[in-house]
Amino acid sequence: MAAAGKRRIWLWSALVLGLIVAAIGFGIAQHLTGEALERASSRLQLLNALRKQALIEYFETAETELTFWSINEDILSKQTEMVKRWRAYADRHGDPGAKLHQIYVEANPFDAGQRAQLSDAGDGSRYSELHAELHPLARRFVVERGYYDFFLIGPDGNVFYTVEKEADFGTNLLTGRWHDTGLAEVFRRAREAADSQDVAFSDLSPYEPSDGEPAMFMARAMKNDEGQLLGVLAFQLPVDRIRAIMQFHAGMGDSGETYLVGEDRLMRSDSRFSQASTALKVSVETQAAQRALAGDRGTMIMPDYRGVPVLSAYDSVGVDRYRWAILAEIDEVEVLHDVAEAYPQISGLMLLLYALGLGSVWFLRLDDPPQIEHAGMAAQSDTDFPDMQA
Repeated sequence: MAAAGKRRIWLWSALVLGLIVAAIGFGIAQHLTGEALERASSRLQLLNALRKQALIEYFETAETELTFWSINEDILSKQTEMVKRWRAYADRHGDPGAKLHQIYVEANPFDAGQRAQLSDAGDGSRYSELHAELHPLARRFVVERGYYDFFLIGPDGNVFYTVEKEADFGTNLLTGRWHDTGLAEVFRRAREAADSQDVAFSDLSPYEPSDGEPAMFMARAMKNDEGQLLGVLAFQLPVDRIRAIMQFHAGMGDSGETYLVGEDRLMRSDSRFSQASTALKVSVETQAAQRALAGDRGTMIMPDYRGVPVLSAYDSVGVDRYRWAILAEIDEVEVLHDVAEAYPQISGLMLLLYALGLGSVWFLRLDDPPQIEHAGMAAQSDTDFPDMQA
């Protein structure tokens, strides 16, 4: 019975020791995991903040440049003359936009995408003279500053001038076929804000004159010295610039990316993991995107738009009246990769501690004291053998 009791004590000691060692190992693993997630969260939040600041600075720079051109004396002078001549031609001959569209778009000797190379249609009109004076400067600005297009729009919505000469040139943004586009939206809003001359931005949306590609516009009213509305100056912003800001991968590891999501839950930039553009094509219904669009900011682990568990840092950026979610994410597997590599070492250390613990229990196990054994032997001797003296 004594031997059985000792075995039970031994087994219980081994079990308790194993539980203690396992708990220590689990605690170490959890601590390392928490530290890895905390480091990654801090890094993602920083990267997200940098991308957000880059976007804000880009839009602020664009707004400054638009304002500069909208008060430029040469531009205002040409816009004033275009307004007068447009109205005079309309009174005598009908819509001048159709005539200009025929000359500069349909009869343009350059192919679509290259029509900006035509500075003077050579028809001898005063409009073509104005165009030849304005076009080299506007085209150079668009190219060097990275914009897609430059628009002069009359107070009634007529598109007087564009650099690219796409299908919108010469049309009316209030009554024509492009009345429901981002360009028409910013024209109306800029005209309504003529007194304050606030800059109006559109959201990113497909623009059919630019082959249906995603486009974003900004516009500001132009006024003369007497405060009369001369029209609206508008820029078409390049999607490539937004894409370049959001696809900056330094510090993002192998699986990290930053991207934008609009209030319609569609991407406003491209995924790092797609060869084709995902802007306005891929829907993002993740918790992080929803929280960001609600105005929250933070980090969380969740499945991303691909269904892959990621660590996501989410925030939002305001573009005029629109809110975009801005997210920086990295695969959870990559975040915990270094911790996972440490698991064998942690396991080895725990096994060593367990073995040392078992050895200590073995050497310190309780046994009957030696003096008790000797007394028992003496008593047995007195009983089994007769008294020699007797």
